[in-house]
Amino acid sequence: MFRVAPIRLAIGAYSMFMVEQKNNPKLKGLPVAERGRMTAKLYKSLSPAEKEKLTVRALNYVSKKPAKEKKEKKAKAAKGTRAAGPYALFVKNNISKFEKLPHRDRMKAVAKLWKQQKSR
Repeated sequence: MFRVAPIRLAIGAYSMFMVEQKNNPKLKGLPVAERGRMTAKLYKSLSPAEKEKLTVRALNYVSKKPAKEKKEKKAKAAKGTRAAGPYALFVKNNISKFEKLPHRDRMKAVAKLWKQQKSR
């Protein structure tokens, strides 16, 4: 069959920088929005050589998260049509008696007939 191979998803230099800054003590106590602004400022202040090194590290980065295995889809049992209930069968058998009435009145007439038969 098929063999499962690990997929390497590439990340960019900025993403690599964010991964490395995750444990930066200067950013620890800040709210998320403020932390994002500070990380962006720090990244913009990097020299081109440092950014190039980040790009190289990002290309070699392998995620530490375990790979998710794809689960095979369970074959759904073929569902048959549900058996019609007693009222549905009654309507099917008796709707033709009231063909000349409008649909709404026809259903009212069948319902009335159903109630009469149930009360017996």
